[in-house]
Amino acid sequence: MSSNKEKILTITCGGVCLALAFVLSRIVLFEMPMGGSVTPASCLPIVVFGMAFGPVWGFAAAFIFSLLQLIGGWLVTPFQVLLDYTLGYTMLGIAGFAGIKAAERQAISNPLKRFRSANLVKAVIFTVLAYAARWFCSVLSGVIFYAEYAAEAGYDNAWIYSMVYNGGFLIFDLTICLVALVVLYLVIPGKKKA
Repeated sequence: MSSNKEKILTITCGGVCLALAFVLSRIVLFEMPMGGSVTPASCLPIVVFGMAFGPVWGFAAAFIFSLLQLIGGWLVTPFQVLLDYTLGYTMLGIAGFAGIKAAERQAISNPLKRFRSANLVKAVIFTVLAYAARWFCSVLSGVIFYAEYAAEAGYDNAWIYSMVYNGGFLIFDLTICLVALVVLYLVIPGKKKA
Protein backbone atom coordinates (compact mmCIF):
# COMPACT_ATOMS: atom_id res chain seq x y z
CA MET A 1 0.00 0.00 0.00
CA SER A 2 1.44 3.38 -0.94
CA SER A 3 2.27 6.00 1.66
CA ASN A 4 -0.53 8.33 0.49
CA LYS A 5 -3.16 5.57 0.68
CA GLU A 6 -1.95 4.67 4.17
CA LYS A 7 -2.22 8.31 5.31
CA ILE A 8 -5.71 8.67 3.84
CA LEU A 9 -6.81 5.41 5.49
CA THR A 10 -5.31 6.47 8.82
CA ILE A 11 -6.89 9.93 8.85
CA THR A 12 -10.27 8.65 7.66
CA CYS A 13 -10.39 5.85 10.24
CA GLY A 14 -9.11 8.22 12.91
CA GLY A 15 -11.97 10.62 12.21
CA VAL A 16 -14.56 7.84 12.32
CA CYS A 17 -13.14 6.39 15.56
CA LEU A 18 -12.97 9.82 17.20
CA ALA A 19 -16.57 10.59 16.22
CA LEU A 20 -17.79 7.23 17.51
CA ALA A 21 -15.79 7.58 20.75
CA PHE A 22 -17.14 11.09 21.32
CA VAL A 23 -20.76 10.04 20.74
CA LEU A 24 -20.36 7.06 23.09
CA SER A 25 -18.76 9.32 25.72
CA ARG A 26 -21.93 11.46 25.74
CA ILE A 27 -24.00 8.40 26.73
CA VAL A 28 -23.40 8.34 30.46
CA LEU A 29 -24.40 5.17 32.31
CA PHE A 30 -23.25 6.51 35.68
CA GLU A 31 -21.66 9.79 36.77
CA MET A 32 -19.67 10.54 39.93
CA PRO A 33 -20.55 13.68 41.91
CA MET A 34 -17.25 15.51 41.23
CA GLY A 35 -16.48 14.27 37.76
CA GLY A 36 -15.84 10.88 36.24
CA SER A 37 -18.33 8.69 34.47
CA VAL A 38 -19.00 5.21 33.13
CA THR A 39 -19.88 5.02 29.43
CA PRO A 40 -20.77 2.24 26.97
CA ALA A 41 -17.17 1.54 25.87
CA SER A 42 -16.42 5.08 24.67
CA CYS A 43 -12.67 4.39 24.81
CA LEU A 44 -12.90 1.24 22.66
CA PRO A 45 -12.74 3.06 19.28
CA ILE A 46 -9.52 4.78 20.41
CA VAL A 47 -8.04 1.47 21.59
CA VAL A 48 -8.98 -0.30 18.33
CA PHE A 49 -7.61 2.59 16.26
CA GLY A 50 -4.30 2.52 18.17
CA MET A 51 -3.97 -1.21 17.64
CA ALA A 52 -4.81 -0.90 13.94
CA PHE A 53 -2.45 2.01 13.21
CA GLY A 54 0.22 1.81 15.90
CA PRO A 55 1.11 3.74 19.03
CA VAL A 56 2.11 7.03 17.37
CA TRP A 57 -1.26 7.43 15.67
CA GLY A 58 -2.94 5.92 18.73
CA PHE A 59 -1.49 8.61 20.99
CA ALA A 60 -2.47 11.30 18.44
CA ALA A 61 -6.09 10.12 18.36
CA ALA A 62 -6.17 9.75 22.15
CA PHE A 63 -4.86 13.32 22.52
CA ILE A 64 -7.59 14.67 20.23
CA PHE A 65 -10.13 12.62 22.19
CA SER A 66 -8.81 14.20 25.40
CA LEU A 67 -9.50 17.66 23.97
CA LEU A 68 -13.03 16.62 23.00
CA GLN A 69 -13.61 15.49 26.59
CA LEU A 70 -13.15 19.09 27.74
CA ILE A 71 -16.60 19.78 26.29
CA GLY A 72 -18.81 19.58 29.37
CA GLY A 73 -15.89 18.41 31.51
CA TRP A 74 -15.21 19.10 35.19
CA LEU A 75 -12.68 21.93 34.82
CA VAL A 76 -11.04 23.41 37.95
CA THR A 77 -7.54 24.65 37.06
CA PRO A 78 -5.26 24.28 34.03
CA PHE A 79 -3.06 21.72 35.82
CA GLN A 80 -6.12 19.68 36.84
CA VAL A 81 -7.30 19.74 33.20
CA LEU A 82 -3.84 18.58 32.13
CA LEU A 83 -3.90 15.62 34.54
CA ASP A 84 -7.56 14.55 34.32
CA TYR A 85 -8.13 15.15 30.64
CA THR A 86 -5.09 15.84 28.48
CA LEU A 87 -2.68 13.33 30.03
CA GLY A 88 -5.36 10.99 31.38
CA TYR A 89 -7.16 10.33 28.11
CA THR A 90 -3.97 10.50 26.03
CA MET A 91 -2.75 7.47 27.98
CA LEU A 92 -5.24 5.41 25.94
CA GLY A 93 -2.60 5.53 23.20
CA ILE A 94 -0.66 2.91 25.17
CA ALA A 95 -3.04 0.32 23.72
CA GLY A 96 -1.39 0.93 20.33
CA PHE A 97 1.63 -1.05 21.53
CA ALA A 98 -0.54 -4.19 21.39
CA GLY A 99 -0.83 -3.96 17.59
CA ILE A 100 1.21 -5.91 15.09
CA LYS A 101 4.44 -4.54 13.57
CA ALA A 102 4.20 -1.65 11.10
CA ALA A 103 5.28 -3.67 8.05
CA GLU A 104 2.69 -6.39 8.75
CA ARG A 105 0.08 -3.77 9.58
CA GLN A 106 0.49 -1.87 6.32
CA ALA A 107 0.12 -5.06 4.29
CA ILE A 108 -3.48 -5.33 5.59
CA SER A 109 -5.85 -2.78 4.07
CA ASN A 110 -8.80 -3.44 6.42
CA PRO A 111 -8.31 -1.66 9.78
CA LEU A 112 -10.52 -4.15 11.64
CA LYS A 113 -8.42 -7.03 10.26
CA ARG A 114 -5.33 -5.18 11.52
CA PHE A 115 -6.93 -5.04 14.96
CA ARG A 116 -7.89 -8.73 14.72
CA SER A 117 -4.34 -9.70 13.73
CA ALA A 118 -3.05 -8.62 17.13
CA ASN A 119 -2.84 -11.04 20.03
CA LEU A 120 -5.98 -10.84 22.22
CA VAL A 121 -4.12 -11.33 25.50
CA LYS A 122 -1.68 -8.55 24.55
CA ALA A 123 -4.63 -6.33 23.60
CA VAL A 124 -6.24 -6.86 27.02
CA ILE A 125 -2.96 -6.28 28.87
CA PHE A 126 -2.18 -3.02 27.07
CA THR A 127 -5.75 -1.77 27.47
CA VAL A 128 -5.49 -2.42 31.22
CA LEU A 129 -2.13 -0.59 31.26
CA ALA A 130 -3.69 2.36 29.41
CA TYR A 131 -6.50 2.58 31.96
CA ALA A 132 -4.02 2.19 34.83
CA ALA A 133 -2.03 5.15 33.50
CA ARG A 134 -5.25 7.16 33.15
CA TRP A 135 -6.19 6.20 36.72
CA PHE A 136 -2.78 7.32 38.00
CA CYS A 137 -3.19 10.74 36.35
CA SER A 138 -6.64 11.11 37.92
CA VAL A 139 -5.35 10.00 41.33
CA LEU A 140 -2.66 12.71 41.20
CA SER A 141 -5.28 15.26 40.25
CA GLY A 142 -7.49 14.11 43.11
CA VAL A 143 -4.69 14.42 45.66
CA ILE A 144 -3.68 17.88 44.43
CA PHE A 145 -7.09 19.44 43.77
CA TYR A 146 -9.73 17.49 45.68
CA ALA A 147 -7.93 16.57 48.92
CA GLU A 148 -10.32 18.65 51.04
CA TYR A 149 -13.17 16.30 50.13
CA ALA A 150 -11.37 13.28 51.62
CA ALA A 151 -12.47 14.07 55.19
CA GLU A 152 -16.07 14.71 54.06
CA ALA A 153 -16.08 11.27 52.45
CA GLY A 154 -14.72 9.68 55.64
CA TYR A 155 -11.09 9.23 54.56
CA ASP A 156 -8.09 10.37 56.61
CA ASN A 157 -5.73 10.08 53.65
CA ALA A 158 -6.18 12.03 50.40
CA TRP A 159 -4.26 9.37 48.43
CA ILE A 160 -6.58 6.58 49.52
CA TYR A 161 -9.63 8.76 48.88
CA SER A 162 -8.43 9.63 45.37
CA MET A 163 -7.49 6.03 44.56
CA VAL A 164 -10.91 4.76 45.66
CA TYR A 165 -12.89 7.59 44.05
CA ASN A 166 -11.17 7.32 40.67
CA GLY A 167 -10.93 3.55 40.77
CA GLY A 168 -14.63 3.36 41.60
CA PHE A 169 -15.77 4.46 38.16
CA LEU A 170 -12.72 3.57 36.05
CA ILE A 171 -12.89 -0.13 36.96
CA PHE A 172 -16.45 -0.31 35.62
CA ASP A 173 -15.53 1.68 32.50
CA LEU A 174 -12.54 -0.61 31.92
CA THR A 175 -14.65 -3.75 32.41
CA ILE A 176 -17.19 -2.58 29.82
CA CYS A 177 -14.39 -1.66 27.41
CA LEU A 178 -12.68 -5.06 27.85
CA VAL A 179 -15.89 -7.01 27.35
CA ALA A 180 -16.63 -5.01 24.18
CA LEU A 181 -13.02 -5.48 22.99
CA VAL A 182 -13.16 -9.26 23.42
CA VAL A 183 -16.57 -9.50 21.73
CA LEU A 184 -15.38 -7.36 18.80
CA TYR A 185 -12.20 -9.42 18.51
CA LEU A 186 -14.17 -12.67 18.44
CA VAL A 187 -16.79 -11.54 15.88
CA ILE A 188 -14.22 -10.30 13.34
CA PRO A 189 -13.07 -13.26 11.27
CA GLY A 190 -9.43 -14.20 11.78
CA LYS A 191 -6.93 -15.61 9.30
CA LYS A 192 -8.04 -18.80 7.63
CA LYS A 193 -5.77 -21.74 8.30
CA ALA A 194 -4.41 -23.61 5.30
